[in-house]
Amino acid sequence: MSLPNYITILRILLVPVVYLLITYYTPAQEHYRWWALYVFAFASLTDAIDGFICRRWNLRTTLGTILDPLADKLLLISTFIAISNSLLPLKPPSWVVIIIIFRDLFIVSGLLTIVLTTNKLIVKPNWLGKLTTFGQMLTVLLILLNSTLAPPIWWLTAWLTVASGIVYILRELKQLNRAK
Repeated sequence: MSLPNYITILRILLVPVVYLLITYYTPAQEHYRWWALYVFAFASLTDAIDGFICRRWNLRTTLGTILDPLADKLLLISTFIAISNSLLPLKPPSWVVIIIIFRDLFIVSGLLTIVLTTNKLIVKPNWLGKLTTFGQMLTVLLILLNSTLAPPIWWLTAWLTVASGIVYILRELKQLNRAK
């Protein structure tokens, strides 16, 4: 197992920590929000670090191509669910959270369909997907900072999420058609 895979596993292990810190937050326990911010920021940074190490030293692995996007999805979906059920003063509308969750469910179910019908797994991130992940991470950071910039960013992130979901679905359909 390569160093980037260990870093990705660390990100997965931080998922329940972020979730619990956000759900334990109350206005009287403000320190939970700050710890959630620090841990989420660190977890988000590990995404960039493992990607950099992977590309710089050519340490790509099959396991890493599966674990890295899975870690991102686990981190972001669980964090948005925690935020929407929390007492945080700033929360995105439910429709934003639903868009984020359903896009990832569509992508994962599409990939499973491809694997089951073709016996191949091709996971290729694209620039729009990476931009969407960045937007979602930025949205969470701004929410945890209680920033007035959060609402316009979550609107932008919602549109990016929809656009990247469409791109992924079209690409998965193309893979399925090629397999026939």
